[in-house]
Amino acid sequence: MSEMRAAYVGAMASAPRAAAVPPAEVPRLPRGNVVKLPVVLNVRASDYARIWIVNVLLTLLTLGLYLPWARVRSQRYFLRRTLVAGHVLDYHAPPARHLPRYGLVLALVAGVVGACMGSPLAGLLAFSMALAVTPLAVHTSLTQRMAHTSWAGRRLNFKGQFTAVYGALLMPLMGVLIAAWLTLAGATFHHPLWWVALGFVIALWLLGVPLFWWAYFHYRQGNLELGPLRLWWQVSPVAMVMLWVRTAAWSVLVSSLVMGLGAIGLGALLWWRGPANGPWLLSTGAFSLAAVLAAVVPYVQARLQNLVWNKTGNRALRFRSLLSVKGYVLLQLRHALLLVLTLGFYWPWAVVASRRMRTEALTVWARVDTEVLKAHWTPFAQGQAGAAPKRRANA
Repeated sequence: MSEMRAAYVGAMASAPRAAAVPPAEVPRLPRGNVVKLPVVLNVRASDYARIWIVNVLLTLLTLGLYLPWARVRSQRYFLRRTLVAGHVLDYHAPPARHLPRYGLVLALVAGVVGACMGSPLAGLLAFSMALAVTPLAVHTSLTQRMAHTSWAGRRLNFKGQFTAVYGALLMPLMGVLIAAWLTLAGATFHHPLWWVALGFVIALWLLGVPLFWWAYFHYRQGNLELGPLRLWWQVSPVAMVMLWVRTAAWSVLVSSLVMGLGAIGLGALLWWRGPANGPWLLSTGAFSLAAVLAAVVPYVQARLQNLVWNKTGNRALRFRSLLSVKGYVLLQLRHALLLVLTLGFYWPWAVVASRRMRTEALTVWARVDTEVLKAHWTPFAQGQAGAAPKRRANA
């Protein structure tokens, strides 16, 4: 295998660059030969802790203005220590590029809060306008993030159309908007039919969550480009529905267990202190909700990562994710406990451990040699300078 691959790479290296192969014909390894490329994350929690402390302090001192710089520092720290096929990722966006998007978000939040202080109707109108521009913010975020991310000096790309993001996010946003207006109508007119309609809309929205997920990931994963390779995403809505069903069943199981333990704890408290007052009951409820989320959220994250990335790729390159659902849930439960015991100062160690587990669960299965792929992929610096445009293909 190694001799065949060396001969293959040597033949490609000796080929004249002037007669470059069209992108739709990027040479692949002989049929049946696949190179498995692990993803490695070389980070230390102590190093990231120093970055995190500085970011938090400067963000607080500048009243949030340092947030774009803090995000870029963290992003660069992790990407520059993520290796795929021996080459690191990188993030090239200057922090100032994030300021317009952050300014837009802050303006929308301030507008909604200010309008709500005036009247509920004005606040709801402002909230409606904010939802209308939310897809624009999502599209801008995905486009800028991929355009400034590189591998081996080659820039990644996102080719999603501006109109497509509205198609992907229209139904969930419309559901939120209708629920908000029904809530205002119920509080204003005090008629039970408004609350019945609100309950119906919420139930319908919850049933539609797997389809909302499917539409979003179909838009995101299906528009990724790695140089000449356009990625596909081949997941049916049924697979996303099954994921939602498993999540609902897991949520019911965890909720039942937490409620049982909470009832035992509350009974012991009542026996020890007598009748409990409001703050004790509220604290018990908040703790129970946090415990449920600590078990359910990582369950969804692990299963979603495996489903999304195992179905992302094309004929030349595919991704595989073997993230252990049980291991990831137990890891996040341990992190939740340590965060409570350390009053949140364990956060950098939790972030590093979680990111390492999720990153190193990924493997790239390639039927194209990395040197051949690089030869058909315009380097980042040349693309920035406006050299030859990148070649694309649905390979």
